[in-house]
Amino acid sequence: MRILQLCHKIPYPPTDGGSLAMNQITQNLIRHGFEVKVIALAPSGNESVIERIPEDYTKETQFEVFPIDTRVKLWPAFRNIFTRESYNISRFHCRKVTKRLADLLQKEKFDIIQLEGLFLTPYIPVIRQHTGSPLLFRSHNIEHFIWERMARATSHPLKKLYLKFLARRLKAYEMRTVHQVDGLVAISPVDMNFFKKNGYSQPGVTIPFGIDTESFKPKDQVANKNTVFHIGSMDWRPNQEGIKWFLEETWPLVIKHHPGLKFVLAGKSIPEAFYQYAGPTVSVVGEVPDAADFMNSHELMVVPLKSGGGMRIKIIEGMAAGKAIVSTSIGAEGINCRHNEHILLADTPEEMADAIVHCFKNRELISKIGTRAHAFATEQHNVKPIIDKLISFYNRFYKT
Repeated sequence: MRILQLCHKIPYPPTDGGSLAMNQITQNLIRHGFEVKVIALAPSGNESVIERIPEDYTKETQFEVFPIDTRVKLWPAFRNIFTRESYNISRFHCRKVTKRLADLLQKEKFDIIQLEGLFLTPYIPVIRQHTGSPLLFRSHNIEHFIWERMARATSHPLKKLYLKFLARRLKAYEMRTVHQVDGLVAISPVDMNFFKKNGYSQPGVTIPFGIDTESFKPKDQVANKNTVFHIGSMDWRPNQEGIKWFLEETWPLVIKHHPGLKFVLAGKSIPEAFYQYAGPTVSVVGEVPDAADFMNSHELMVVPLKSGGGMRIKIIEGMAAGKAIVSTSIGAEGINCRHNEHILLADTPEEMADAIVHCFKNRELISKIGTRAHAFATEQHNVKPIIDKLISFYNRFYKT
């Protein structure tokens, strides 16, 4: 079976949630004997990533990449207000990509074409024009949820108004577009249920993020005592807003009751503004070479998301590594875990601070939650049955 996988960002090397989710599909399909061709967009700011793509990956996936300018520009953003288009989406449309798809689909046949996320949907018309191959949409998250939540979180009246406008446009686009594909591959039950409630009636399957549990299983190394940590891609706006909220509103409450703790922030593309928080109780280390080693070297993980959607892959990885995690409800959304059993949920600065302090005053809780979290990740997110389920879904569309 030949698969054409269209990615909204460069999937390799897999260093953030989106690239991990896309690369996992690519690599596992290839291991199962599928031929996979990957075409990826490279949004602004990813120029250095292109240079890091190894030759064997390029050959294995017949990889092609197209740099595109996705920077928000004042005049196009203003003009967009008077159209029916979503500015969030239109920035990802590129004539070079459209032409390449037209040329490719006229010359080659694919059994499945999979769009990785909403930002690839502007290419649906050219795909439909040149092939009758089944077209699947993989929903990484409900995109307009992110903007609705950011609008609720901001207090600036003009910013709130504009974010609400963007969310409405994006929702209308999202609801129209999902009916234009042949099948839906949702990353979480939350996503699948939302689309079904809004009229989606085509075939669909929920394919959560899966992990090689051996890669993230707890290690015997001794973690640095009294450390709280977060790891994630800091070029993603919900992560930036969540960490800012945590450092300004939650962490001071933690230190007030437990001054011996230290917070460690890791991740790629940390904005310069976050280094101002560094001090005696906060360390900003930037991108780390090995996420699993970093997790294993610290005690308690926090995921303080106030907006966002889909599934937080770093939570799954943290659970697999046997880490106790304190998260907001939004951060843990889409993961079938239970509060006080596999994770601790807290939605206000006071609740989150209390949960963190409670863990360090009752250290057996860190161990107990971490052990249960590892068992949960192993049972619910083992990659093999997840990929088998996806292949079974593909077979519904495959015509020999």
